[in-house]
Amino acid sequence: MNYIIFDLDDTLLNNQREVTPYTLDVLQHLQKMGHKLVINTARSKAYSQEYFDLIRPDYAILNGGAQILDRKEQVVFRAELDECKTQAIVDDLLKLTENFSVQTETVLYSHKCSYTGQSAVAFDFDKEKVSFSALKIVASLKEEKMARYIAEKYALEFTSYLNGSFRRFNHPDATKAKGNQNLMKLVGGAMADVIAFGDDLGDIEMLRQAGVGVLMKNARADFYGMTSHITAFTNDEDGVARFLAEFFRI
Repeated sequence: MNYIIFDLDDTLLNNQREVTPYTLDVLQHLQKMGHKLVINTARSKAYSQEYFDLIRPDYAILNGGAQILDRKEQVVFRAELDECKTQAIVDDLLKLTENFSVQTETVLYSHKCSYTGQSAVAFDFDKEKVSFSALKIVASLKEEKMARYIAEKYALEFTSYLNGSFRRFNHPDATKAKGNQNLMKLVGGAMADVIAFGDDLGDIEMLRQAGVGVLMKNARADFYGMTSHITAFTNDEDGVARFLAEFFRI
């Protein structure tokens, strides 16, 4: 048995944010063979729901490793930032940027709606106090030293993505790589049994620790050589599915 773990955006999904019929057919075939399918994404559950419904994964690692859900969509692992720490982080971010958001279990709060995607709800963090725990906090911080300051001050994990223009802050037990590790602990598996796919800087650690770590062809060229494998095709060419079809000879 293998655990086939894949990022969604720019990895499993094509450029129209779709799972193609061919990719779905390959995944379903592997699942019937006994392999376990796992989504590992920075997206929230609400923002991933259509892919849950379509793929029916065995597990999903969400919010950058802050949550793990089983096939029945029940939470089996959670690593949150409590409301006191969330408020303290927000207070510091207000001094550094206007563009940030806080993801809770059910709602994405965007500061004054600086970010309007993912059904974000406007929240004026200048005037209103936090009364909720956070699964992740995302901020636009151009300088990495600012993100590192916040992370070190509050003992957080932080991940840079979108060419470093955004930083995601999580509980210290929550990264995409630690999500894979925590899942293996829950199921009694080993990282040697993992085949992982990703495309972005935040995926590199989880690809390196996997038994088979596969970088997408459409990833930045400077990531090449950081992993054991690279797909022959891009996310817009069914790169994940075509790699798996060849790897498992199906």
